[in-house]
Amino acid sequence: MALTRLALSHFRNISAADLALGPGVNLFCGPNGSGKTSLLEAVHMLATGRSFRSRQHGSVIQQGRDELTVFGQLDTGYGVGVERRRDGAGRIRINQAPAESSSQLASCLPLQVINSDSFAALDGGPGVRRRLLDWTVFHVEHSFAQVWKNYQIALRQRNALLRRGKIAADLLTVWEQRLADSGERIDQLRREVFTPLGAALEALLAELPESPLSRVEVSYRRGWRKEVDLLAALTESRDGDVSQGHTRIGPHRADLRFSVDGEAADSILSRGQQKMLVCALRAAMAEVVCRQGEKPVFLVDDLPSELDEKNQQQLARWVSRCASQVLVTGIEVEATSRPWLRLASPWNSPKVFHVEHGSISAEMSAAE
Repeated sequence: MALTRLALSHFRNISAADLALGPGVNLFCGPNGSGKTSLLEAVHMLATGRSFRSRQHGSVIQQGRDELTVFGQLDTGYGVGVERRRDGAGRIRINQAPAESSSQLASCLPLQVINSDSFAALDGGPGVRRRLLDWTVFHVEHSFAQVWKNYQIALRQRNALLRRGKIAADLLTVWEQRLADSGERIDQLRREVFTPLGAALEALLAELPESPLSRVEVSYRRGWRKEVDLLAALTESRDGDVSQGHTRIGPHRADLRFSVDGEAADSILSRGQQKMLVCALRAAMAEVVCRQGEKPVFLVDDLPSELDEKNQQQLARWVSRCASQVLVTGIEVEATSRPWLRLASPWNSPKVFHVEHGSISAEMSAAE
């Protein structure tokens, strides 16, 4: 699915904009601080209910205004809208009907973001990598969202009991059973998706020239010992969990590990190679989701400052195989469009928007 229209008001320095987006590639070019990244943020809000730069809605709302709105029209016919107020209130609507949660937005608009923050996947905490895996699981296994919600409820209840100190064993057992039931199911769904994800990543890396990057291996760590089931592991860890006041094992501790010849990948790969590994991982995630009939939209922020031209071209090839649409920002039209012009239609005819001082105007195709 793709966006055919993006309308927003009072979003950072953009007072108002109503854009007709094209298929394939949409380029947003202009000087730094002009509002290019804000447009990508707005699309991210349509897909998740929040900005990728801040969880505080007040910092995104234009100065002197009390609310922002973002509306998107999808090529499926769906209309998606998000309103956020400075007082913390807001609304999410899908086809003019109220949405119960932001996960409904994610179902309507699968989204992948590649920006400077994306490259923290290797050296960031396990939560960063876990969320990448779970994005893939969410879009492949639609029961995952509810199972994860059930797990979080049980986890909060067990943690609350642990913090009390003296605990009635029968009460703790009830929540441990619920935690184990949902936790085992989460692990099963993750493992089922990790297998094709790992294979897709391996295939993409095989397209690169021989280097340590082409020898990267990825493994999945479920968050507790392999040889025991989760309920038994929770029982074993109970005393230590009581002393720490929280649950130290389970799917909320899962991780993806990247290695080269048995060593941690971030200690072997150069910074440029690490960035390409993250790009390959996100393309692999999109490929796995694409097999379910849902092609994600990619948001790519200022790629020329992150990758050299050869690697930009490689990423463009990967994205063109698994994305429904790409929104790309850059300073200069020529440099930003170059990786896409070498691809087949519709990717080689980017629609260009000039952005300056929060004002956006459509220009002719970069190929013209």
